[in-house]
Amino acid sequence: AGLAAGVMAVAAPRRSPVRAPLTVPALLASDEFKDLTTDNLVVLHGGRGLAASGRGHLHEQVSLSLLRIDGALQQLQPEAHQQLDGLEVTDEQRDSVFGALRKLGDSRMVALGQAVSQAVEENARPGGDRGSLQRRLSDALAPRLQDLAQLNAEMFPAAARRDSDSKGAHGALSTAPSAEQAASARRLAVLEGVNSGVNAHVQALFESLEGHLGEKMPRAPARMLSMFDSTPSTSTGGAQDDKGNQQFMDCVSAAVPDPTRVVKCIADNMSHVMKMVMEFVKGMAP
Repeated sequence: AGLAAGVMAVAAPRRSPVRAPLTVPALLASDEFKDLTTDNLVVLHGGRGLAASGRGHLHEQVSLSLLRIDGALQQLQPEAHQQLDGLEVTDEQRDSVFGALRKLGDSRMVALGQAVSQAVEENARPGGDRGSLQRRLSDALAPRLQDLAQLNAEMFPAAARRDSDSKGAHGALSTAPSAEQAASARRLAVLEGVNSGVNAHVQALFESLEGHLGEKMPRAPARMLSMFDSTPSTSTGGAQDDKGNQQFMDCVSAAVPDPTRVVKCIADNMSHVMKMVMEFVKGMAP
């Protein structure tokens, strides 16, 4: 009887500990997101600049920057922050989002960012204008067209929504900010060093979640963060491709020399970048 009882005790199923739901703020504060962001910044900066002090110190700065962003969003966008706190993310969605964010530190993306930065810096010399910038960018990216195509197929779908305003599905993101929103944005705009890189990663996280959570995901947080890192398109007419090209050129011109913001510009405008480069290649064909 004692042996039988022992066997029954061993065979009795154990209850798995109940895991707290993974919400959007919990995803933002997770060690995995901090590690991912830190690793990307190390790769993008090539051990120089903000990465020169070592990964441990950089990881601490990333954690502090994330706390500042979360606190500022809670203060400036309390309703949206409360919505985020109630949104649960599945393991599959988390893996998909983080997989997309890792592409910002992919060796192919790093090389694309370096080529773009060099083209922008060269065009800043006397004689450079918008036309020459487009030619320089196309010429620099043409040898990497296959990398662009591969990354375009692998990146998260929400990024493609930000490079075109013709569909109208998310008009709020392309609408000029109100004076109140702009004032709030200035209070958050600490864009030096780590803060700029972390800001770009958080914005990319929110945008990727839009693709998974749909209308449940509030647009205000990504819109607020987008005010810091990119210059809105100044085009007022013309073909959509021309407007997209101008938007991309405005974005990278404002982003250089920050490598994280540069690769974010590429990701956000990927379809327009590919079209621009393919048209350049066609024009070069005999």
